Amino acid sequence: MRLPALKSDARIEVAFIASAAILSVQRVPYLLYNCVSGPDNGPTSMFDLAAGVASTPYQYRALVPWLVRGAVAAHLLRPEAQGPAFWVANSIAFIALAVVFRAYLSLFIAARSLTSIAALSLLALVPFDYYPQPFFPYDIPSILLFTLGLIFVYRRNWLAYYPLFAIMTLNRETSVLLVAVCALVLFDVYDRRRLAALVLSQLAIWAAIKAALWALYRGNLWIGHQAVWFPMEINLRVLMADPLRLFLTLATWGALLLAVVLLRRRLRDEWLRRTLWAIPISFASTVAFGFIAEMRIDGEVLPIALAAVWVVVFDVVAGERGDKSQTDRSRVRGGVSGALAAGGAVPDRSLSSADAGR
Repeated sequence: MRLPALKSDARIEVAFIASAAILSVQRVPYLLYNCVSGPDNGPTSMFDLAAGVASTPYQYRALVPWLVRGAVAAHLLRPEAQGPAFWVANSIAFIALAVVFRAYLSLFIAARSLTSIAALSLLALVPFDYYPQPFFPYDIPSILLFTLGLIFVYRRNWLAYYPLFAIMTLNRETSVLLVAVCALVLFDVYDRRRLAALVLSQLAIWAAIKAALWALYRGNLWIGHQAVWFPMEINLRVLMADPLRLFLTLATWGALLLAVVLLRRRLRDEWLRRTLWAIPISFASTVAFGFIAEMRIDGEVLPIALAAVWVVVFDVVAGERGDKSQTDRSRVRGGVSGALAAGGAVPDRSLSSADAGR
């Protein structure tokens, strides 16, 4: 008996999820296999994180280790199954990242087939790093939660955003970059008092969670570096000794950052243009508080950069074909009401639109 043929949309969904699953099987074991930092950093393995004995600040990224440890405590997992549990959790996060990034792209691109292809490219680029550095169980979930946060900020769904922000902060401190995104895209939409309340409330949540984690793990080995000056000095020395490192850094993720620089002027969407400022903010913080070779730390800005590039590429293709149905080329959110694009593209939501007062 022949199975009924799948409809076009169903075929897209099956192919999309299957491709994301295959990529996760290929990528996640490799990434977590390298989940071991240098010997000078003390205990940093997945098992150390789950046991709560890892060095800080690694141990402060507590979300995934707590989930695994909780599953063991609830007798849902045997202790020796913690390693596979980390792989399963990250595989789920990897597939979910494709789904969430596709949802983010659908805010700007109408065609489901195009957003599916573009979303899968994110999974291919995540580990594309010229500097071989370890990945950790919180890296992929951090990109996932950040991308979901972008969607909530775009929709101004603060009821969902604040719990997500707290969860993301529990996963990694780079959640503070979302605060910068809020300020970048809403600085001329909300009045000063409301914008200040939005920013300060998030900073208060961030500080409270980080203080609680510090108190909980204050007895762990501390391998943090001396304030700002030590990593900044190392980064400057590296760049001065080998300036090529700067270009290799920009070539990370398949030279995506170079594409952003070259294509930014062709990007029409004001929301995407403003979010791009999160990229230099992220890299500046890495120079001050981290090391430029650790590009995984800046993984949150990857969806921002990739979405901008895909929107420009599809926009150019649609323009050359004389077809504006795939991307909403007429939308400008910088205070100008955009016309609705043909073919079911997402309606305009001007940054200064009437719903800004919600």
